[in-house]
Amino acid sequence: MPKFENRQIAIERTLFIESLTSKLIKHMMGLDLHGSTKTLDNKSSSISLRAKIDLLNDCSKIDKQTYTNLLHIISIRNQFAHNFECDNFEDLPRFIDGIDKPLLKYCPELTNSAEENLKVGFLNMLDQAFQFIRNEFRCVTKEYEIDAAKVKIRISEIEEGLLNQYGIVGARNRAIVLAKLRELINEDGKDEKNAQIEKQISDFIKDNPDLKNHN
Repeated sequence: MPKFENRQIAIERTLFIESLTSKLIKHMMGLDLHGSTKTLDNKSSSISLRAKIDLLNDCSKIDKQTYTNLLHIISIRNQFAHNFECDNFEDLPRFIDGIDKPLLKYCPELTNSAEENLKVGFLNMLDQAFQFIRNEFRCVTKEYEIDAAKVKIRISEIEEGLLNQYGIVGARNRAIVLAKLRELINEDGKDEKNAQIEKQISDFIKDNPDLKNHN
């Protein structure tokens, strides 16, 4: 096997995990999934993958096993990315105490090759974490599709102006505020003054600060 092939496997596979974690966090913050951010995209100012999974764990978006596996995956990625002496998976126990035990749990059929056993364990561990996060992201995608459909309903100039005035971005947030706005209009009747409705919307947004984009 070429000297750097294992490094490439560990780094590239982990990048898929990081991409999904970023999208989940964007969803939780009410940001556009494809919008640019200073902390969640591929910029020097972006927070680390460890910080991202800690945040998802704090918000109960990932279970205990997935969180633990992600910590192992990060440690392994870091060894292959930064330790020149770590070329193979069988090198990992020299640099990460006890890493062989959790990896071998994910190797269903042990062979006489420690390298192969640890590599299979890593790939299966990574697949477990990836599948869990991807399932969470599927729920996010479905919710965004529903919200986007709501926003496609005709928006009046007053509604559009208020959404823009208060900095409401992203399909999810715009749908929430738009629904509230139309609820107020229906309750107050057509003769209600725009200023009064604007005041109520303003109070609603203040009471729900997560609806505003804070880049």
